[in-house]
Amino acid sequence: MQTPEAREEYIRKAIWDGRLGADFNKRYWNHLIRRYSKRDQYTKIFLATMSSSTVASWGIWAEIDLLWKSLSAISAVTAIALPILDWPKTISRMSDLAGKWSRIEYEYENLWLELQGDSPINKVEEEYKRIRGEVAGLDDTGLPEDVKLNEQCHNEVLESRGLTS
Repeated sequence: MQTPEAREEYIRKAIWDGRLGADFNKRYWNHLIRRYSKRDQYTKIFLATMSSSTVASWGIWAEIDLLWKSLSAISAVTAIALPILDWPKTISRMSDLAGKWSRIEYEYENLWLELQGDSPINKVEEEYKRIRGEVAGLDDTGLPEDVKLNEQCHNEVLESRGLTS
């Protein structure tokens, strides 16, 4: 049987770890949103540039068949790839996750403040269990994982919490 002090320490550590995990996930998904948004934007700009260059090259370089045919092929391949990549859908899913993690981080922060005050440990523990239940379904996303970005976000969290040496 756990002593009340050991139980409170366990809850305190679990809430602290939850705060760090939520902060990490919020940062991670926000970074990926920015990355994929840029990819989507640059690809669309590239497609528009290639398409207009193809049309412009018809009149200017009619003698150079290869130029406008190459630009046309690049435009076609890009236009075909965009719906397959479907970055707006991926960005939307990532945005949903970032929003959920942001809300969970906020809830953990509030719970941490309650823990610092005079809130009964039973009340804090029940709220912790509720939040942990929400977190349980957020890990299996099927979205890309970036190991290098994981490390970057991990370091950002440690730095923001004053946990680096």
